[in-house]
Amino acid sequence: MKAPRYANKVIKLIQQANSLAENNRHTSIQSIHLFIGASLVKEGTLKEMYYLVEPCEVEFKRLIETLSPEPSSGVRIEAFSMPLSSHAYKIWSASMDIMKRYNQTFLNEGHLIKAFFSLLSEHPQLKQGMETFPKESIIQSVATARDLTVNLLNKDWSCEEDPNVEISIVQRIEKEGFLSWVEKHFGESWFETLRSAFESSSDTIPILKAEEKGNLVGFAAYDVYMKKKGIFGPMGVLPTTRHQGVGKRLLYAALRNMKEKGYMYAVLKEAGPIEFYERTCSAKLIPLEKIQ
Repeated sequence: MKAPRYANKVIKLIQQANSLAENNRHTSIQSIHLFIGASLVKEGTLKEMYYLVEPCEVEFKRLIETLSPEPSSGVRIEAFSMPLSSHAYKIWSASMDIMKRYNQTFLNEGHLIKAFFSLLSEHPQLKQGMETFPKESIIQSVATARDLTVNLLNKDWSCEEDPNVEISIVQRIEKEGFLSWVEKHFGESWFETLRSAFESSSDTIPILKAEEKGNLVGFAAYDVYMKKKGIFGPMGVLPTTRHQGVGKRLLYAALRNMKEKGYMYAVLKEAGPIEFYERTCSAKLIPLEKIQ
């Protein structure tokens, strides 16, 4: 079975799961290997997950020793060293469904952890063995949208130009057409958030658009979320235009505008996928209170 694009943390998660399966002499990747493998990555939200899971280390070892082996599904997923068990394969399939539901194109750690817990009731022995684990905190950390910060003084936020895609500020006269396009492609919630930007008396609408051959393909906004200053987002790029650098150019253009307004930091509100922002603009995860 061919895999989707992987976030870097998922690649490392898979490597950890492979090692766990091989070290325990299993003939298929077990669902518990996916979970433990995630915590052992120890980066970003998975570092928080590790801290949450660490106090349960004794229970973990006991759980691995007592769990009945899950039968193999016979399905070999690209990058795994052996087939997935039947339950692990269910988790994998569910995680890809979640990725598609969110209109994303990279499988990330949040998709896998959300799928793991959503299917836990189908594995009574594993569910019972994990009763003491901080399930809700792990889900909150890894499988929900998170806030990040960007130090705007670290870069000038210039970006290589693309002659095929033009980045510009949305004009007030474009309101109806632009908002209609946003609602069609990104939903009512973002439509409502962006509509508030046009209610401002400011000369400049804090929304940037990306156009290819005169057609809208993406946007990035700032200072519009709950009308709060210094907050970046939302940002959206059509699926057909992703992985071509459009998102990075929109992000950099918005951050450059925020820097020019005098902001020292930008808050990326409920950002996703997190790894894109960590990699593209060195965004830092704002830790959850309970994990600090």
